[in-house]
Amino acid sequence: MRILVVDDERAIRFSLVELLQDDGHEVREAEHAPAALAALEQAPADLVLSDLTMPAMDGMALLEEVRSRHPETLFVLVTAHGDERTAVRALGQGAYGYVPKPFDNDEIRAVVRRAREVLSLRAENGRLRRELAGDFRGLIGDSAALREVVRVIQRAAPTEATVLVTGESGTGKELVARAVHAESRRRTGPFIALNCSALPGELVERELFGHVRGAFTGADRDAEGLFEAADGGTLFLDEVGDLAPPAQAKLLRALEERQVTRLGSTRPVSVDVRMVAATNRPLEAMAASGAFRDDLLYRLRVIALHIPPLRDRREDVMPLALHFLAHFAGRYGRPVRGFSGAARRLLLSYDWPGNVRELRNAVERAVVMAEEDEIGAADVPPQLAESRAPVGPVDAALADLPFAEARDRAMEAWERRFLAAALERHGDNVSATARALDLHRQSLQKRLRALGLTREGPADGPGPSA
Repeated sequence: MRILVVDDERAIRFSLVELLQDDGHEVREAEHAPAALAALEQAPADLVLSDLTMPAMDGMALLEEVRSRHPETLFVLVTAHGDERTAVRALGQGAYGYVPKPFDNDEIRAVVRRAREVLSLRAENGRLRRELAGDFRGLIGDSAALREVVRVIQRAAPTEATVLVTGESGTGKELVARAVHAESRRRTGPFIALNCSALPGELVERELFGHVRGAFTGADRDAEGLFEAADGGTLFLDEVGDLAPPAQAKLLRALEERQVTRLGSTRPVSVDVRMVAATNRPLEAMAASGAFRDDLLYRLRVIALHIPPLRDRREDVMPLALHFLAHFAGRYGRPVRGFSGAARRLLLSYDWPGNVRELRNAVERAVVMAEEDEIGAADVPPQLAESRAPVGPVDAALADLPFAEARDRAMEAWERRFLAAALERHGDNVSATARALDLHRQSLQKRLRALGLTREGPADGPGPSA
């Protein structure tokens, strides 16, 4: 490791440098914080080992500067007896750890060893991220459905066409909107987002179009709206189906005329804005019933982009799970590097009603709870295991589908649970599972791939003969 020792006492610097160099590290020293910052500008360090009490700038101030200028550098504070409260505060501000004085060589070696493990884990997680399939502007996965989403983004983004993104909650609609902006000619302009369901109707109009002084009680100054703020860039309206009728009318007019009028004013303001909207509501049905303006729907839906739920693109579950694992393992400094076969089966057999957002939260919990370097079945949220219980009463959601589609979905869910349980019973050995089920090994493998139950486990022997 590249280590920088910072202490105003020459004897302590000397002893630490000797100790760490003897252990094979590349060590530099600085007698105070300004010298340390200058040294880091000249050459980076993996770890800064700094005293707390120093002239000119103390260790806490140095920590803040290092975190700001060199966020990848780990920082360990050396504190005197009685400074434990300061040490805890340092941890809250981003220090990797602290060593109380007086310390011995073994304590220093231990904290340096743990720091080296964290850096190794970061490097491994970076490699893992680079190897993930289909990472496009944060859209991770390699399913045919996701590839189609990416294809539409790449075709539509360079144009000025309005885009309507549809999909269930948690599928990543804002991520798609940001990808459209990032791939467009407006990428250097602002990206402004508004969740239309988070504000009452009258406040949405104020947010979108702004107001002039005196427009309403409390309006003591002029204020621009989000259309003006997004000028030259992209305006993203999430949950656009929740807009009240008056706001729908004003939005349609703004899109058609490329002008907005602030509340309380009669003077229109020209705006150059690319619109991306999103919703999880059935706008076509709402337009048919009069709840949503059909002319606004047509104006928004120049490019229609639907994101399928995660249960319909199970090939994306493990790439996403590995991405989140790498992210949270790095954030929390946990040496977690993968999923056990049982944990993978639980992830792949669950329907993820909360979609990618729920998967992210589940992996974060698993990283925090894992006691080994691999996430096991006991580390994932309990509802994943409960979802594999025997099929009970008909799911209410299926009752709204045509009979053939509901039957196919129910059979697929049963087959996925059955084959996952059979694989687990036979230690993930596909050949042994095929023999027990009286299936051809190749046929079973094909079905496992179709269901997203990719194999993890010991090498297989030959399958049953024809």
